[in-house]
Amino acid sequence: MRTTFTKWFWIWQLPKEEQWINEMADHGYGLVHAGRLTFEFEDIEPGKYKYREFMFKGSWDSDKAREFLQFMEEMEIRNVAHVSYPGHTVLYMRYENNGTEPEVYSDLDSKIEYEKMLCSYLLPLAIINLLAFIYNICVFISFMISGRFNPVSLVSFLNLGIAIAIFIQMGKKHEIIKKLQEERNIHE
Repeated sequence: MRTTFTKWFWIWQLPKEEQWINEMADHGYGLVHAGRLTFEFEDIEPGKYKYREFMFKGSWDSDKAREFLQFMEEMEIRNVAHVSYPGHTVLYMRYENNGTEPEVYSDLDSKIEYEKMLCSYLLPLAIINLLAFIYNICVFISFMISGRFNPVSLVSFLNLGIAIAIFIQMGKKHEIIKKLQEERNIHE
């Protein structure tokens, strides 16, 4: 039997999303499809599978994606779903729960590149929301000057909130990058 859940995760919350998917697997729900807000599961033996999410630059149908998926297949890790974003793809991979964890971002350079990739995706989102806020505030002010009230323009504060949240997450990502670079410098 298949079951669909609606759940929201920010793009920078991939580890939290992965943890939730693994908790679902522990309860007998195996991921078969993922969207930006929906996750479709099928009944499985509880705890039989574990899931990993990988984000990389490029589209789902690129040569890079095919090479990565082939590499994962050789390690007996299967792709069960993907979500494409502008310039990036998140892959949802499933493997048998035998006590070992596949580590793709294992070296410091890969971890740094991964965090930079997340930041490169977040920056345009923050700018778009900031520009939407400015536009909507201008519309609100012009309505107020003309003596009309347009409460819809107040939604612009949602854009401002999203932009601030993204900039905060980018700051945290830059701190992680800085620590990883310092750790890499110590090992060199």
